[in-house]
Amino acid sequence: MINKIYLIIIFLSFCLTVSSQDIYNIELEIEGYNGTEIIVAREFLNRYPVMDTLEVGPAGKFTFNGDSTLTAGVYLFVLPPDNDFLTFLVDKNDQNFTIKTQVSNLAGNVSVTNSPNNKLYYDHLNYSNNQVTKLNHINESIELSHTTERRAELTTAFTNELNALKTYREDLLKNNKGLFAANLISLEMEKPIPAFKHLPKEHIPHAKFFYRKKHFFDLVDMRDNRLLYSEAMFNKVFYYLDELTSPNFDSLMVSIDDVLTLIKPADQTFKYYLDHLMIEYASSDVIGMDEVYIYIVENYFGKGMAPWIPQEDLDELLADALKRKPLLIGKLAPNIVMEKKDGTPISLHEVESPYTILYLWQPGCSHCKKSMPYLKDFYQKFKDKGVKIFSACTKVGSKTESCWEYIKENDMNEWINAVDKDLSSRFVQKYLAEKTPKIYILDENKNIVLKDFGADQLEEIMSDLLNQNR
Repeated sequence: MINKIYLIIIFLSFCLTVSSQDIYNIELEIEGYNGTEIIVAREFLNRYPVMDTLEVGPAGKFTFNGDSTLTAGVYLFVLPPDNDFLTFLVDKNDQNFTIKTQVSNLAGNVSVTNSPNNKLYYDHLNYSNNQVTKLNHINESIELSHTTERRAELTTAFTNELNALKTYREDLLKNNKGLFAANLISLEMEKPIPAFKHLPKEHIPHAKFFYRKKHFFDLVDMRDNRLLYSEAMFNKVFYYLDELTSPNFDSLMVSIDDVLTLIKPADQTFKYYLDHLMIEYASSDVIGMDEVYIYIVENYFGKGMAPWIPQEDLDELLADALKRKPLLIGKLAPNIVMEKKDGTPISLHEVESPYTILYLWQPGCSHCKKSMPYLKDFYQKFKDKGVKIFSACTKVGSKTESCWEYIKENDMNEWINAVDKDLSSRFVQKYLAEKTPKIYILDENKNIVLKDFGADQLEEIMSDLLNQNR
């Protein structure tokens, strides 16, 4: 009986000891580093949330540990005060290892123990850096060479070293399938582009560009949720959208669909990239990108593909897209009927002009005051070319008197000035004029040509538009 009780106590003690052990334990030793703290951060999209601050331990080592599993992804050891950093990888079954390096060359002198991911990552980094150094040296020698024979010899050497790097990377991917480090490295790689020698010379650049775009993600498993926690993934996605996609709605719509289709099986990655893309295009400074935002909201959020968003927030998002939709570039501008100072009605759609500037403003608005001199100067230069300004003051009720006072004081009587005392035209809501000033350029059919720019840009924009129509 005593023996049984003793065995039970021993067993329970063992269980308690195991349960209190660290699930992850990552040790860092940096030769030559005299600091007492190191910050641990994690890559997430294009951000770096801080995970922990480590105090120096015995023998100058830093230990990052805890009793819950770390999320797989790319992490950083950040060294204050200069914020130099050392990258390390974490995977589900790769959370207990040691990294040693030197402060004089953080990434170049890394020694890894017990981590296949980090060993592969740094082996690849060192080999690639060495090859790039060789290639740069050979390229410099080619430029300095004075004979055809020497140049040909160096060119062959350059090709051989380049092929060696290519073969190394291909073998790395083939021999390490499923390893996080391999998929992370694949983000740097692209499928070789054919020479397209069968095509006429002038068509080859075009063919190469579209082949590259079509196969840009071929070597990467975009279904890998671990890539959510890697800036390299973010950079690759946005290089595709920003550099390989024409900055117009139709092209961006197709490219965004392509990206989201590839990552949709990775539920967490899909969630955060969809949210990020929606916010990115909703707040873009590039004119016309609100059309992309509306497309994302209607075709993803509006079609049940974002179940994580609360219904109240979803309703608000859909309402915002619906409110913005009539103001997209190319759409017929909503008509508004307001009144002049003498009380006579004036309809925006009845203004006859090759181009009408709809200017929404109010007295007391500091940005309106700054834009007014530009507007007056612009009108003097373009009124003889038929351009008209429809200036709508957003004050209502008895406060409209302040509009007319400001107009008189600032000599703004040359163009069309109008108010809407009782807001019967709903012009503030129609043109999202809660904040002023707002400027829209309308063509002769009152379609929206351009919007969301400053009055200081009016002259240049209008000159371009008139030149295009010559």
